[in-house]
Amino acid sequence: MADAKNEALLKPGEICRRSGISRQSLYQYRLMGLIQPKLTTTTGRHLYNGNTLTRLSLIRRLLLRGYSLAEIRAIYFKDGR
Repeated sequence: MADAKNEALLKPGEICRRSGISRQSLYQYRLMGLIQPKLTTTTGRHLYNGNTLTRLSLIRRLLLRGYSLAEIRAIYFKDGR
């Protein structure tokens, strides 16, 4: 198991590039509690881990199946994890 200190952290731009979502969507998902940064730097920059990519993939698939963001949050992410 990888040590959290050695875990690769990704900037928002890299998360967007790898997942294919816009920065606006990333921001919206964070505000809704669908994703959370692994770390926020002292300057306020949010850094994400690889689990965020997995979560974004799930969100994208559910949106394509017709779920709303509110439904996704209520069903899959109601505990904030």
